[in-house]
Amino acid sequence: MSDVITRRFATSERLEINGWVTTGLGAKTVKFDIGAGGLPPEVTWEDKSAALALIKEPVAKSLASLIVWGKNERWDWSESFNYVCEYLALQMVERCTEDKRASPKGIYSLDELARLIARMALHFELYNLWPLYSVEGRLLFSGIDISSSTYSQIWCKYEKAMLDDITELMFLINQSVGKYRHNLTLDNS
Repeated sequence: MSDVITRRFATSERLEINGWVTTGLGAKTVKFDIGAGGLPPEVTWEDKSAALALIKEPVAKSLASLIVWGKNERWDWSESFNYVCEYLALQMVERCTEDKRASPKGIYSLDELARLIARMALHFELYNLWPLYSVEGRLLFSGIDISSSTYSQIWCKYEKAMLDDITELMFLINQSVGKYRHNLTLDNS
């Protein structure tokens, strides 16, 4: 992964997670201040990791894991990425069913198209690539063989709905993290 792309990871406003969780997540976050008696900090990286582990909604937990640990080259984030994509694709298929929208004739099944759009939406959101690509560029980059005009007229609304789904997941994540942090503060007082 190039440094330019890596720096863009999780910089989207939509993916803002409670900063308390993302600051100091690492094994070397404990500060030993020998002059003050060497007391460890009240809140450690373990507490922050626990805040994510206690997110109840599995897909929200997977998204949080992607955001927090996705830059770590030693972590295989494919399982979490695929889980979130599967969720987004299922949401799209449900919306298409409600809209009586059929798949594009002779190109993709509805399930396959939903999976491709979900992968594109999540990838572009994780790396904040939206401003860098036109609709045609996004489709080409993602291997979706539909004209940009057809995509814009018919399928783009489902992409936008996926981004709304991501916003809802972020709300659940931040609500859960906030509740954990509040309870941690109560426990430490």
